[in-house]
Amino acid sequence: MDKRDYDQQKWYAVYEAAVVELQQSLMAGRIADARAEIVKRVEALRNIPGLHKEEQHAIEDALQNLRFLEREDAAITAEEERNQAAATLKRLLEIASKIERPNDG
Repeated sequence: MDKRDYDQQKWYAVYEAAVVELQQSLMAGRIADARAEIVKRVEALRNIPGLHKEEQHAIEDALQNLRFLEREDAAITAEEERNQAAATLKRLLEIASKIERPNDG
């Protein structure tokens, strides 16, 4: 296999889609799709004679990049959850200040 023939494989296209995804809501799905295609390709390579060193190296790089994207996605998701929780707390405090409290006496 020519050293760049792997970029014609399905795993590579799905991986690229994950790397360039801009919508946060789609990121986890793109990463999962890329991982699934990479697994399929690794299994297929086991049955194809030859060394495939270039593609194996590209797959290792892709998996490392996907791990980075997963960490970034998790950090962004956690930040969004913190922001939502803070906004909810703020609204609750605003509502609580408007609610008439019964007198104890």
